[in-house]
Amino acid sequence: MGAQLSLPSINVPAAAQVALAAFDSPLAQLFATLDLANNYLLDSASNPSVAANWPYAGFGTTFGVPPTNYPLLPAALNSAELGGYSSVGVVSQFIDDALPIISQLGYNGLNYLNITGNALFTSGAVLTQSVWTAVGQLLMGNIPGALAAISTAISTAGSALLAAGGYVLNSVIAKASAVINTVVGSAGQVLTVAAAQAAVVIAATSAVVTNTVAALGSGDIEGAWNAAVDGLLGPSGIPGTLLNLSIGAGIQTGAIVTPDAAGIAAVFVPSTRTVLQALGNAIVTDLQVSPAAAAAAPSAAAARSAAATEAAPAAEAAAGDSSAAATGSAPAEKPAAHRAARKAAKAAG
Repeated sequence: MGAQLSLPSINVPAAAQVALAAFDSPLAQLFATLDLANNYLLDSASNPSVAANWPYAGFGTTFGVPPTNYPLLPAALNSAELGGYSSVGVVSQFIDDALPIISQLGYNGLNYLNITGNALFTSGAVLTQSVWTAVGQLLMGNIPGALAAISTAISTAGSALLAAGGYVLNSVIAKASAVINTVVGSAGQVLTVAAAQAAVVIAATSAVVTNTVAALGSGDIEGAWNAAVDGLLGPSGIPGTLLNLSIGAGIQTGAIVTPDAAGIAAVFVPSTRTVLQALGNAIVTDLQVSPAAAAAAPSAAAARSAAATEAAPAAEAAAGDSSAAATGSAPAEKPAAHRAARKAAKAAG
């Protein structure tokens, strides 16, 4: 018979020994924070108008019930003044906006090239036709007619070129002035927002320290541990506050007492992302500013009319000079309708 095996005894821990299970895991809190950062960077499916998609930002009706608190946030984030949000993720928002400032600069450049090209080619057509007409007049012995044709062509071409150049110059000045005014005017707002963000971070830090010390003072080791771990590593603590104030939308600090922009501004601390997106939207609007009516761009139809007029005999050309310099409204600069359409589609979804 083999010797009996002597198995080690298994000690079953007492309840006091498994109390660690009630302590929050630092790694779990850290991963929860990273998950929040991941959503704020890459989430392209969630609706930014839903409060649950902005955790720990204070959006919704968390400060009371209507009418003492109006749940205007985060639905108001779709306005251009509050960032024009179409996505929760920064990258997807970047894709949705399709580089709005660069796009508008491109549209403006194409408009200027088009106007300049019309003026150059129209002037070339007018001048070459006038030379051809003048030669015909000389062959017929009509020297005054030849001189009149050349003079009229030079005047028409010069007017077209000056009108195009004046439009481009005045348009650039008008848009640049609007952009400069917006950027300079936003400096005070940026400082105010930075101060408000710092106050929120200080308050969150103070809350973590206060809760931890209070728990320790009462002998609640578990509470102190959880307050410190959650506050230092979790999305509900300092890291979450920093995320909401940087790549998030911002933080609502109190009840919205009036359903308007002033009511939102009183209790909403926008994030750096919100400020930059709002500034970008304002610059896009500035880049669509038109110059004064007196500096409107010559229309392509007027340019073609001028060229056609010069093709007529010199006598008719002289009579048509006044119509050759006619101007029309500037070509419409392409609006950012595609961005608004995508935002509406996502909100409807």
